[in-house]
Amino acid sequence: MSGEVAKELNTGIVIAGAYADKLRRTLYAQLAGIVKTNKEFAREVARASAELNMLLFHILVEGVKVDKGDAVRIRVKYIIDEKAMRIKWLYDTLKLEVFKRVPDEQVESVKNKVINEKLAEIQEKYKEAPTREEAERILAGETEETMVEKPVKPVEDPLDRIMSLDLVGETIEGGYLFKITGREGASIGLVSMATSGEDVVFDAVLLGDGEIAYRYIARTRGRHDQYVEAPDKILEELRKTKPTQLGRDEASRLIEEKMKSLL
Repeated sequence: MSGEVAKELNTGIVIAGAYADKLRRTLYAQLAGIVKTNKEFAREVARASAELNMLLFHILVEGVKVDKGDAVRIRVKYIIDEKAMRIKWLYDTLKLEVFKRVPDEQVESVKNKVINEKLAEIQEKYKEAPTREEAERILAGETEETMVEKPVKPVEDPLDRIMSLDLVGETIEGGYLFKITGREGASIGLVSMATSGEDVVFDAVLLGDGEIAYRYIARTRGRHDQYVEAPDKILEELRKTKPTQLGRDEASRLIEEKMKSLL
């Protein structure tokens, strides 16, 4: 082998207390194909992950002073010098996002302040029951705010709510799990990937609004490692299928079962 191969590592959103393990597992999953053919390369994966994690410790823990309960997302590009079998981090591409946890005391303080300042006004405004016509509009979701003229929103594809698919880890069966992160940064589902003969099978459970959830099952020819390295390709395959609707409880049960399959 010769030359350099460029890749990107993305931990997805993970609690700060677990970012080092997530980074190490993600890097190993991305480079599992090389490790399989060159067992010594596992030592280089360990070295490179330790190097980056030490730098991140100085930045996040000592510098930014994140708490273990905060959430972070780490993205960085790297190259593999296939001749020297060396991983080189491209530190000028390092991007860090920190999502601070709001302390319970702060939430409690805001809650009490709003109740003290706004509750009487709200109760006065809604002390009388609406007319039957008004009640029908309210129950249909046409509140005072929504009854103001505004553009009609087109029907949204549930998959449009997805911001990213982030590798969680490997399953007992040799497949992989990916967390579905929504546009607001919250986890809204899970995708499992498994092989079936020469095919790769994706099984996605996506939480919708309210009690609605969706399940997408897609099958395609290919290698699973290409989707580990570029999870956005999974979304392209899911868009080729039509979802079935699920209840939120059933979707939560399926997600829980998938999480139990992790190594």
